[in-house]
Amino acid sequence: MTTVFRTFLIGQFRDAHTWFWTIVLPIALLVGLGFWLDRPGYAERLLAGVIAMNVLFGPGMVTPFQVMTLRNRGVFKLLRAASLPTSAFITAVACARTALSLAVGACLLATGGLLFGVRLTLPGLALILLATLAGSVCFTAVGFISGNLGRNESSTSMISNLICMPMLLTSEAFWSLEQAPQWINVISRLHPFSHFVNLLSDGVRGSWQTSTWTSLGALAAFTLLCLSLAAATFRWDDERVRFRILANH
Repeated sequence: MTTVFRTFLIGQFRDAHTWFWTIVLPIALLVGLGFWLDRPGYAERLLAGVIAMNVLFGPGMVTPFQVMTLRNRGVFKLLRAASLPTSAFITAVACARTALSLAVGACLLATGGLLFGVRLTLPGLALILLATLAGSVCFTAVGFISGNLGRNESSTSMISNLICMPMLLTSEAFWSLEQAPQWINVISRLHPFSHFVNLLSDGVRGSWQTSTWTSLGALAAFTLLCLSLAAATFRWDDERVRFRILANH
C-alpha cells in the first residue's frame, strides 16, 4: 500500500492532465477572476470556489483516466497478483490525491491572502483542512466510479463529465443560487459538491454554524457511499464486467 501511495504521488507530477487541472488552472483562475471581478466580499467566495473546483477536477476528473489507463495496460493484474485488496488500493490512491489537494490548497490560500487580502482564522483553517481531507477522498472515489464504468477514453470522459459538471453548475462555488429555480436548489442539496463548497465557504469566513455540521455530516455520508460504490464497481482487468456501462459490443 505504501508503494502504491508513493508511486501515485510521484506520478501525479509527471501527468499533464494533473498539472493543468489541479495546479495551473486553479491558480490562474484565482488570480484572473480575482483581479477581473474585484467586488467587495467576492474574493472569499472565489477562494473557496477555486479550492473546491481544484478538488473536484483533480480527484474527480483526472483519476478516471488514470484508472482506465492502468487497467487497460494490465497494471491492475500485477497488483492483484500481489494480493493487494481493492480497499487498500483505493485508499492509497485517495491518500496520494489528498496530499496533492492539500499542497495546492495551501498555495491557493497563500495567494488569496497575499493578493486579495483574505484573512483566515485558526478555526477556519481547521475547517478547511477537514473539508479538504473528506472532499479529496470523496471525489477520488467518484473518479474511481467513472473510471470503473468507462471502457475507453471516450466513455470515461463522458461519464466523468456527466457526473462532475452538473455538480459544479448546481453549486454555489462561484455564484449564488438564491435567485435560481427551486428545483436547482433541491438538486444542489442532493450531491456532495455543494456541501463541500459550503464547508470551504464557512472555513474561509472563519465561522462554524449549525449548517456547517449538517454539511459535514452530509459530506461524510457521501464519502462512505462513494467509497462503497468505487469498491463495488472496481475491475482488476478489462475483461471482467461489474456494473459497466457504455461498453462496446
